[in-house]
This record gives sequence, C-alpha cells and structure tokens, in this order.
Amino acid sequence: MEITYQLTVDDFHRTLKAQRLQNWITRWVFRFGVVFVVFVIVLGLAALRVAPGRVPTQSLTPIFALGTLWLAFLWVTPYLWARSQLRGSPSARSTMTMNISEDGLHMHSQYLDSRLGWPTFVRCVEEERVFALFTSPKSAIPIPKRAFDKDQLEEFRELVRRKIVPS
Repeated sequence: MEITYQLTVDDFHRTLKAQRLQNWITRWVFRFGVVFVVFVIVLGLAALRVAPGRVPTQSLTPIFALGTLWLAFLWVTPYLWARSQLRGSPSARSTMTMNISEDGLHMHSQYLDSRLGWPTFVRCVEEERVFALFTSPKSAIPIPKRAFDKDQLEEFRELVRRKIVPS
C-alpha cells in the first residue's frame, strides 16, 4: 500500500503525547503530577478564602507561581517542541510518500529515501489522529491517519499487530 502525506505541527505534537503516555507508569506519573499541582493550588485558594487574615498572601504566591508554571510546562512545551521539530527540519516539511509492505516501510521525499524493516520498530502507539512508530523508547516516526483511506487504515492496523512484537 502507498500513502502520501505532509506532516503538521499537530502530528508531531500528538506523537510526543503518545510517547509521553505510551506505558502505564508514565501515564500515571503524568496524571498524578497534574492532580497534585491542581490540588496544591486549590488548597492554597481555599486557605485564602477560609482564613484571609491569617494566611499571608506572599507566602502562597510562590506555590501559585510554581503550580501555574508547572501546568504551563506540561501543556505548552510539547506544542513548542513539535513546532520546532517541523520548522527545524526541511525533510519534515516536505511531502512524504510511504510504501508499506510485509517487509517494512519505504519512505521517500525530496530529502529522504529510507527503508525500515519491521524488526526496527519496538512499539506502535495509535493516537486519535496519528500512529507513532517507535524505533526506540524515545524516538518515533509519526504517520498521520489522514493519509489512509478506510480500508488502508484497517490493513495498516493489522500489519502493525502482526509485525511489531513488543520487547
């Protein structure tokens, strides 16, 4: 099967999210971190509301500032990273054609001609709009679902299920 696509910032962003949430440990650490930071902020606001005269505002300001920065870091940095990936790489911005077969993937564009056999991949994470094919725990190739028609999408899912054996 052959697909053609051009990557977007959203494709890179969703691939990074898939990487960050690819196993149960990282998912729960991320969730716990978000819940903890929100809890600390809510607790501080409740303390100000319940005892406004006894809780000095200046002692809670660092907690609010750090909590807000942490939440911004969790949600904004993946988008900024994705944008820099796309802007910093001419090959990422070019139109890519990928031939998918029983042997693996053959990707080619104006800047790239690469063949990767299925044993190269250690994991595939299917996200809402993208497949993230991991060549290592920290490196993934985004393949947008919009590049497939309905039949190709099912065929690709089946091929991935058969060919990528988690280590």
